[in-house]
Amino acid sequence: MFSDWPSELVPQQGWGDEAAISAFKDAVPWSVGRDFVAGTAKHLASSLGLTKPGPPIRSKIIHDKQLQVLMPALGYGLSFPLSEIDILRDCVSVYCEWLSALLPNPKSSVPAPILNDPNHYARIIINHFYYLFVPRGAQGPDVINRQAVLCHRVLRTLQNIAQNSPCLSEDTWQTLLLFLLHINSALLSPPTVKEDAGEQLCERVLSVLFETWLLACARCFPPPPLWNALRESCQRWRHRGGLIDQWNRINFALSAKLISFMYGPAFPQIKISSEDDLNIIPVNMSRDCIAQVWYRILHIIGNPVDLSRHTVISKTPAFLKYAISSELVIEPSQHPCLQMLPSIFLSAMKGVSGLVDAFLGVPNTSLDNLNQKGRQMSSSSSLSLSSDGKSDDAGRVLSSGRPKCNSLLHLFGPWLFEAALINCNLQASPVTQHKSDGGGSGGPASRRPVSVFGSENSRKSSDSSVPGESHTDRLAHLSPQHFQSGRAEALGALCRIFCSKKTGEEILPVYLARFYLALHQGLRQNDGTVVSSHHDSNASQSNRHGVRTGTCSETAASILVNGVDLFRLDLQGVVSLVPSVLGVLEGVLPEGELRAPSHLPVTLLRRAATHILLSILPLPLHFQGLQVKEVGNNSNERITLSHLRPQLVNLLSNALQVESDPVNTQMLLGGLLFCVQDAAFCEVMDSISQHNFSTERDHNIMSSDSAHALFVRAIYLVCHRLISSWKSDVNVSLAGLELLSGLARLNIAEQDGLECKRAVKWLCDYIAYQCSRPPRAHSKDLHSTIVAAFHCASVWLVAHPYLLQDKECLATVLEVVELGISGSKSQVKSSDAPRLKHEKELKPASMRVKDAAEALLSCVLSQVGTFPSVCGAESLSSLLDEVTLLRHCNTWGGSDQLTRDTAALHFRYFVAQNSIMLALLEQPLGNHQDPQPTVTALIRGPFGRVVWTMQLRHLPRHKSSAKLYTVNPGRPLPMNDVGIKHSVKPKYFPDSVDRIPLSKADKSIPSLESVILNDEKSALEHDKLLQILDHQVAFEDNVRHQVERETTEYPDVETECAAPPLCHEFQTARLLLSHFGFLSLDALQQSVDAAVPSLVALDSSMAGFARDLDLLDTTNNRTIDTAHVFYVRAGQSAPQDILLNVVSSNTVHPHFLEFLTGLGWMVNVYQHPGWTGHVSTAFTVTTPPQEVVADLNHGGSCFSGRSHVLYWSDALSEVAFVVPCPAIAQQNQGSQQSLGSTSSPGGIVLDPNEKVAAGGGGGSGSERSDSLPSYDPDVDAGSSLSSHTSQLSFGHGENRNRKFGRQTSAMACSDHKVFIVWLESFDDCYTFPGNELLPETVTGRESSSWKEKEAVIYIIFIHALTNGLFRIKLQGQNAKLSMAGPLVDGQVVSRRVLGTLVRQTALNMCRRKRLESDSYQPPHVQRKLRIQEMVQKYRYEMNEPEFYTHLFTSPLC
Repeated sequence: MFSDWPSELVPQQGWGDEAAISAFKDAVPWSVGRDFVAGTAKHLASSLGLTKPGPPIRSKIIHDKQLQVLMPALGYGLSFPLSEIDILRDCVSVYCEWLSALLPNPKSSVPAPILNDPNHYARIIINHFYYLFVPRGAQGPDVINRQAVLCHRVLRTLQNIAQNSPCLSEDTWQTLLLFLLHINSALLSPPTVKEDAGEQLCERVLSVLFETWLLACARCFPPPPLWNALRESCQRWRHRGGLIDQWNRINFALSAKLISFMYGPAFPQIKISSEDDLNIIPVNMSRDCIAQVWYRILHIIGNPVDLSRHTVISKTPAFLKYAISSELVIEPSQHPCLQMLPSIFLSAMKGVSGLVDAFLGVPNTSLDNLNQKGRQMSSSSSLSLSSDGKSDDAGRVLSSGRPKCNSLLHLFGPWLFEAALINCNLQASPVTQHKSDGGGSGGPASRRPVSVFGSENSRKSSDSSVPGESHTDRLAHLSPQHFQSGRAEALGALCRIFCSKKTGEEILPVYLARFYLALHQGLRQNDGTVVSSHHDSNASQSNRHGVRTGTCSETAASILVNGVDLFRLDLQGVVSLVPSVLGVLEGVLPEGELRAPSHLPVTLLRRAATHILLSILPLPLHFQGLQVKEVGNNSNERITLSHLRPQLVNLLSNALQVESDPVNTQMLLGGLLFCVQDAAFCEVMDSISQHNFSTERDHNIMSSDSAHALFVRAIYLVCHRLISSWKSDVNVSLAGLELLSGLARLNIAEQDGLECKRAVKWLCDYIAYQCSRPPRAHSKDLHSTIVAAFHCASVWLVAHPYLLQDKECLATVLEVVELGISGSKSQVKSSDAPRLKHEKELKPASMRVKDAAEALLSCVLSQVGTFPSVCGAESLSSLLDEVTLLRHCNTWGGSDQLTRDTAALHFRYFVAQNSIMLALLEQPLGNHQDPQPTVTALIRGPFGRVVWTMQLRHLPRHKSSAKLYTVNPGRPLPMNDVGIKHSVKPKYFPDSVDRIPLSKADKSIPSLESVILNDEKSALEHDKLLQILDHQVAFEDNVRHQVERETTEYPDVETECAAPPLCHEFQTARLLLSHFGFLSLDALQQSVDAAVPSLVALDSSMAGFARDLDLLDTTNNRTIDTAHVFYVRAGQSAPQDILLNVVSSNTVHPHFLEFLTGLGWMVNVYQHPGWTGHVSTAFTVTTPPQEVVADLNHGGSCFSGRSHVLYWSDALSEVAFVVPCPAIAQQNQGSQQSLGSTSSPGGIVLDPNEKVAAGGGGGSGSERSDSLPSYDPDVDAGSSLSSHTSQLSFGHGENRNRKFGRQTSAMACSDHKVFIVWLESFDDCYTFPGNELLPETVTGRESSSWKEKEAVIYIIFIHALTNGLFRIKLQGQNAKLSMAGPLVDGQVVSRRVLGTLVRQTALNMCRRKRLESDSYQPPHVQRKLRIQEMVQKYRYEMNEPEFYTHLFTSPLC
């Protein structure tokens, strides 16, 4: 910058008014001069009032000539040896007081000539002060301390004058700056020697120099010669660590000001902790001045990389003088002080790296962080690699307003690239020395990498030198491996710059090439990294115990930690680094003991390596035929990426075997499931087996990379680790069980039944072990793992129903079900006698475990082998209800307007075992023409609703058609002998009754005759009554005889005999209950007396019965979840803009619609019996209010829930995917075609015709779900902005007043939301308005207070890379159990498995949220409680006779 300007730093012999002082010294002898100076100084000092009390005496010096005599004497006194400390003190005191003439209020002791011309005499005084700072040679520490005290006083005085003087002239400013430059040169230029004045005053003189220089820039900007002098001086002081510290301090202070006005207050500011550093920049310094000074100070020390070259640093006159005069040092580069260059170089690189972080907008960037150990891990890396694996989304890692990568590389690139390539032997160095204005040495030596040192494996300390060290020993302390820390810092800064690339940002190819070359060299493990002794001891112990020990160099570790995003960005040509990175990962991940740099936690290093591994896992299958030339390989040999897949798979498997950190383990499990699914989907799509590139390994399943081989290896590895080492960690256990559930759903052609059986056996063993742990080990987390294991076993059995055909597998499953329900097994060992049910005490591990075991048992009995049912995967229950059944009865002739209340009156309702509701219809259905005793049972239980029609048959159905009598048997022959008819009058009492004499007791009741005879009125009434009776009897006899004559066909001889008509009236409900044993005397007595009766009759005529029946039917028997999908275009943050994106396919990514169809299949919300994303349309099949049409050119808006949604289900769970859009936009869409089936541009699509196969793949839903719909009377449906509730405002009036049930304690689990957000620009994930979009995601199942509190939002961000892969970011996983897989934050996945993995992750997020909730109840428990609640409300209170009467009475009576 100033190379064309001469330096104003004149030789030191001509500084300090040397001529006048020399003339004074030559005029008188030393003793006379000493006495004269001592007397003069003492006299002048005594008048200052510093040593005596009282005000200062007014100076008697009134002429300039007097000062011309006194001032040389005082200057001469400042050059006295330190033994004359009193004289030095007096001279300093006099001069310091006289300099107050430059202040607004000068002291009274200042001579008049100085007051008249203060700048002239101030320049002389400043020149004379130089002699005070000149080193006096070897002195004791006490003497040096005395000199330091005086120097500090002078510096304070000069600094005060510079800050507060209103009259400093330009010449005085230049004199002051030159003085500071000279005293720094006098103290700092010589090589560092212990206990010298330079070492003690280094920090102080440098801080005064730079602070005064900044003041001068604000008030009197230094001319270019002075800047050139400062640059040259600083380059001579680079062997002093204090210079770099002050350089970093000033750079940070200036950068804080520069960034504040360049990028605004919203940009993250540099934290300045010290109060002095906050005020170091003058307030009146203009912005242009700050920019100028910042750039000049940044380059004031030249090229920082020169600090790694001791030959360059020692090429100064001071070092040469020391080498000439010293007997121990032959060359200037051998001075012992140069052994501190590695730490100085590291400090300089930390400063540059800190400036990079400041411009990137990394939060909490401060000067204090530079002194932290392990600075190679930046704050941005520490956020993404936090100890718990959860990224801190509250504070943005990098500012959105950060400069482009090219800008930072223009500024810091030359230094960083050169520092990153230290000790690299290149045929042609890729880093060309950029000539800049302040760019340090431009000679060949500064551009050539240092590679002249031997002894790279030296492990000697560089803290201090030992007297008598040889030349080789001193060079060993300066070998290149000792500079690896600084090199690692530079590589880390480069990684952070390139990882800050924004979406669509272009980086110059020359920078990419240099960066890749620097990374390739930094990833090489043979850089001779210095490893501390304790690592060596640990390694030796590990080797003795048979544990493999890996090593990671400091540079490689810095690249891994700071470059976790390298393969997640669209960096051109980054795949060329895969072989180099893979080599380092093999030394970090699969090793049991890792020798890493001491400042870097091993867990953090392994986490960074895991992130990078997950980023490169999809590359081999995605770029199958791509050939890559490795960086640094000069041959024409190329590597095909697909050949690296076996190596990656083995690396992943080996890492999973030795990993002990829970977070790292969960990440590896997510990567393992991705590998298996990606391979399986790839084989399906290609219709061929996955390529095995080595034919010798095809028969070895443990080394193949086919989908089947990976499936087997994953099952074995995960189940083994789950039993052996993961069972005590709840998060790892849940992740392992989620992986096994994902494996169960895979459709692999060569699936091995034995492996599936072994997986189920391992799951049962895991449950048994967890249940058998001692009571003190039982906790909520332990029971959560058991519940998840039961769910996983259900998934496996539903997906592989043939497993239950194996007797051993069936026995194992039923044993573990028994263990979960009762708390013990009936037969612990095969040799033990089994204990019967009534002999065991019902003591399960917890009610949660019991509920999960009951769910597994129900799944085994009703779903395994039968799912999906004839109703489809959308419903596990029968779609028939009371209204439908009654309409199909033979006797029903009513209108179509049949309500549930009316239909319920035709049914008899009973509750058996306090958990099963029976609705019995005794009327035959229309499809039963055979008049048999028929009953239709509508059975509602904890696990669903089923309908059975039963008939009482005495013969099998195939024999019932053969009649046992003829239609016309013929007339029988008459029989003339009919016998004798005897008329016998029956007697009701024996004849002896009349002979028994009456007693007085018999006569106590008077006879009717006696009463009539005694009362005439009574007699008359009696006679009248007898007449009426006689008349009525005669009339009835007459009518009966007339009817008999008219209707009787026999014994009319003309009438043929016929068989009587068949009976059509049966009390079938009573027959059914009797056959099941509910109507026995003992059972009825128990039903009346027991607190929990076995059979209870319900009164269906009571008000509210039909409504509660609806609530029971809408209480689903599977878990239900909802995920909302949003599309965010680049730069969008307004909710309305985001909602409008999905209106047209022209505004969304080409793969977005394909991704949507991969989440599930499309269903019509009016014809869909399952969950639809909102309670207003869920679990009911209705007629749409109008013809449902939509635009085929939509961008996802047709899945808004108004007419269609995306749906997926299995035997255990349901999930609806809703794409919210504005209601007005939905109305304005026009179309000539109705949406009948799902259309997709291609890829993996779940078509409605394939939904059965998809549903049969097992259950990804949780055993914990909020199945009860809620109704909040305080929330008006019309006022919601939800895409569902907004439909009620334009014509759906029949849903306006619909109520959906009451809130229970389990509804708290519905307050969480799952968002799936597609990003065009990845940086938009930090500005996504999640809370503002909450009104668009109302499902009707939220608690009444969910809007008043901060809702829990889980967000899955998806960013499409230009190479066809997708980057994932997860947000909101801050709870204990919420790190759900299989997707991992930062993972890169392929297009084939994107929809499947996103769906599984969303389901697992909801499942873990339910596991964490204390108030959650499983679906079957909710249904059971609902039935018990109805028993309490509608139970008939009857005794035995009343119960029998009720059975014989028609329901409508």
